[in-house]
Amino acid sequence: MLERLNSVFEADRTLVLSEKSSKEAVKIKGAEGFNMVATMNPSGDFGKKELSPALRNRMTEIWVESYFLQEELMTLYKSIKTEYFIHSGMSESIDLFLIIKETALDKLKSQIKNEKNIISIAVSVFNFIGFVNFTLASKHFALQRKALSIRDILNIIDFIKATLKLFNNDYA
Repeated sequence: MLERLNSVFEADRTLVLSEKSSKEAVKIKGAEGFNMVATMNPSGDFGKKELSPALRNRMTEIWVESYFLQEELMTLYKSIKTEYFIHSGMSESIDLFLIIKETALDKLKSQIKNEKNIISIAVSVFNFIGFVNFTLASKHFALQRKALSIRDILNIIDFIKATLKLFNNDYA
Protein backbone atom coordinates (compact mmCIF):
# COMPACT_ATOMS: atom_id res chain seq x y z
CA MET A 1 0.00 0.00 0.00
CA LEU A 2 2.80 2.42 0.86
CA GLU A 3 4.43 1.98 -2.54
CA ARG A 4 1.29 3.37 -4.16
CA LEU A 5 2.13 6.73 -2.56
CA ASN A 6 5.30 7.12 -4.66
CA SER A 7 3.36 8.75 -7.50
CA VAL A 8 1.83 11.30 -5.09
CA PHE A 9 5.32 12.70 -4.48
CA GLU A 10 6.05 13.13 -8.20
CA ALA A 11 5.52 16.44 -10.02
CA ASP A 12 1.95 15.62 -11.14
CA ARG A 13 0.87 14.58 -7.57
CA THR A 14 -1.43 11.81 -8.87
CA LEU A 15 -2.66 8.65 -7.17
CA VAL A 16 -4.17 5.96 -9.40
CA LEU A 17 -6.67 3.61 -7.79
CA SER A 18 -7.21 0.60 -10.00
CA GLU A 19 -8.47 -1.88 -7.41
CA LYS A 20 -12.05 -0.62 -7.37
CA SER A 21 -14.72 -2.87 -8.76
CA SER A 22 -15.20 -0.55 -11.74
CA LYS A 23 -13.55 -1.19 -15.09
CA GLU A 24 -11.71 2.15 -15.11
CA ALA A 25 -8.91 3.31 -12.85
CA VAL A 26 -9.70 6.31 -10.68
CA LYS A 27 -7.14 9.12 -10.73
CA ILE A 28 -6.86 11.46 -7.77
CA LYS A 29 -4.75 14.58 -8.20
CA GLY A 30 -3.38 16.62 -5.33
CA ALA A 31 -4.57 20.22 -5.26
CA GLU A 32 -2.19 23.12 -5.85
CA GLY A 33 -0.15 23.62 -2.70
CA PHE A 34 -0.76 20.01 -1.61
CA ASN A 35 1.66 18.92 1.11
CA MET A 36 2.05 15.75 3.08
CA VAL A 37 3.49 15.14 6.53
CA ALA A 38 4.14 11.57 7.59
CA THR A 39 5.43 10.05 10.80
CA MET A 40 6.80 6.62 11.53
CA ASN A 41 8.20 4.80 14.50
CA PRO A 42 11.58 3.15 13.93
CA SER A 43 11.42 -0.09 11.98
CA GLY A 44 12.87 -1.92 14.97
CA ASP A 45 9.56 -1.54 16.81
CA PHE A 46 7.37 -4.63 16.84
CA GLY A 47 5.57 -5.16 13.52
CA LYS A 48 7.27 -2.28 11.69
CA LYS A 49 9.18 -2.60 8.42
CA GLU A 50 11.66 -0.31 6.69
CA LEU A 51 10.30 1.98 3.99
CA SER A 52 11.50 1.17 0.49
CA PRO A 53 14.41 3.25 -0.84
CA ALA A 54 12.07 4.72 -3.50
CA LEU A 55 9.64 6.07 -0.89
CA ARG A 56 12.37 7.19 1.52
CA ASN A 57 14.07 9.19 -1.24
CA ARG A 58 10.89 11.20 -1.76
CA MET A 59 10.75 12.34 1.87
CA THR A 60 12.88 14.31 4.26
CA GLU A 61 13.78 12.24 7.30
CA ILE A 62 14.06 13.87 10.68
CA TRP A 63 15.19 11.58 13.49
CA VAL A 64 13.83 12.53 16.91
CA GLU A 65 15.59 10.91 19.83
CA SER A 66 13.44 9.66 22.68
CA TYR A 67 13.06 12.05 25.59
CA PHE A 68 13.69 9.07 27.83
CA LEU A 69 17.22 8.64 26.43
CA GLN A 70 18.36 12.22 27.13
CA GLU A 71 21.84 12.20 28.71
CA GLU A 72 20.91 14.43 31.67
CA LEU A 73 17.95 12.19 32.49
CA MET A 74 20.01 9.00 32.30
CA THR A 75 22.73 10.54 34.50
CA LEU A 76 20.15 11.69 37.03
CA TYR A 77 18.62 8.25 37.43
CA LYS A 78 21.98 6.47 37.52
CA SER A 79 23.06 8.72 40.42
CA ILE A 80 20.00 7.97 42.56
CA LYS A 81 20.89 5.79 45.56
CA THR A 82 17.34 5.02 46.61
CA GLU A 83 14.43 4.07 44.39
CA TYR A 84 12.13 6.50 46.23
CA PHE A 85 14.24 9.61 45.67
CA ILE A 86 12.25 12.80 45.25
CA HIS A 87 13.70 15.29 42.76
CA SER A 88 13.11 18.67 44.30
CA GLY A 89 15.17 21.24 42.37
CA MET A 90 14.48 19.79 38.95
CA SER A 91 16.82 20.89 36.20
CA GLU A 92 15.29 22.91 33.37
CA SER A 93 17.74 21.16 31.02
CA ILE A 94 15.84 17.88 31.24
CA ASP A 95 13.37 17.96 28.35
CA LEU A 96 11.13 15.29 29.83
CA PHE A 97 10.61 17.32 33.00
CA LEU A 98 9.91 20.47 30.96
CA ILE A 99 7.26 18.60 28.96
CA ILE A 100 5.62 17.32 32.13
CA LYS A 101 5.78 20.71 33.87
CA GLU A 102 4.44 22.73 30.94
CA THR A 103 1.67 20.19 30.27
CA ALA A 104 0.67 20.21 33.94
CA LEU A 105 0.70 24.03 34.06
CA ASP A 106 -1.41 24.22 30.92
CA LYS A 107 -3.95 21.56 31.87
CA LEU A 108 -4.27 22.20 35.60
CA LYS A 109 -4.10 26.01 35.86
CA SER A 110 -7.88 26.35 35.65
CA GLN A 111 -8.29 24.16 38.71
CA ILE A 112 -5.17 24.89 40.74
CA LYS A 113 -4.35 28.57 41.21
CA ASN A 114 -1.06 28.07 43.07
CA GLU A 115 1.66 27.38 40.49
CA LYS A 116 3.90 25.75 43.13
CA ASN A 117 1.25 23.07 43.66
CA ILE A 118 1.16 22.36 39.94
CA ILE A 119 4.95 22.09 39.80
CA SER A 120 4.78 19.74 42.79
CA ILE A 121 2.40 17.54 40.78
CA ALA A 122 4.78 17.71 37.80
CA VAL A 123 7.68 16.58 39.98
CA SER A 124 5.55 13.68 41.28
CA VAL A 125 4.61 12.61 37.75
CA PHE A 126 8.27 12.87 36.72
CA ASN A 127 9.26 10.69 39.70
CA PHE A 128 6.58 8.15 38.84
CA ILE A 129 7.68 7.94 35.20
CA GLY A 130 11.31 7.62 36.27
CA PHE A 131 10.49 4.98 38.86
CA VAL A 132 8.61 2.83 36.36
CA ASN A 133 10.92 3.38 33.37
CA PHE A 134 14.26 3.18 35.14
CA THR A 135 14.03 1.61 38.60
CA LEU A 136 11.40 -1.06 37.94
CA ALA A 137 12.59 -1.72 34.39
CA SER A 138 16.15 -2.36 35.62
CA LYS A 139 14.84 -4.93 38.13
CA HIS A 140 12.19 -6.61 35.96
CA PHE A 141 13.22 -7.42 32.41
CA ALA A 142 9.60 -7.72 31.18
CA LEU A 143 8.99 -4.02 31.98
CA GLN A 144 11.78 -2.82 29.68
CA ARG A 145 9.52 -3.26 26.62
CA LYS A 146 6.54 -1.67 28.37
CA ALA A 147 8.02 1.67 29.39
CA LEU A 148 5.68 4.59 29.95
CA SER A 149 5.59 7.14 27.13
CA ILE A 150 4.68 10.76 26.49
CA ARG A 151 1.13 9.59 25.76
CA ASP A 152 1.02 8.01 29.24
CA ILE A 153 2.21 11.29 30.78
CA LEU A 154 -0.64 13.17 29.10
CA ASN A 155 -3.11 10.56 30.32
CA ILE A 156 -1.77 10.76 33.88
CA ILE A 157 -2.17 14.55 33.91
CA ASP A 158 -5.68 14.25 32.43
CA PHE A 159 -6.48 11.71 35.15
CA ILE A 160 -5.25 14.13 37.83
CA LYS A 161 -7.39 16.89 36.33
CA ALA A 162 -10.49 14.67 36.28
CA THR A 163 -9.80 13.53 39.83
CA LEU A 164 -9.45 17.12 41.07
CA LYS A 165 -12.75 17.98 39.43
CA LEU A 166 -14.39 14.93 41.00
CA PHE A 167 -13.17 15.82 44.49
CA ASN A 168 -14.10 19.50 44.25
CA ASN A 169 -10.56 20.71 43.80
CA ASP A 170 -9.49 20.10 47.44
CA TYR A 171 -5.80 20.16 46.45
CA ALA A 172 -5.93 23.71 45.10
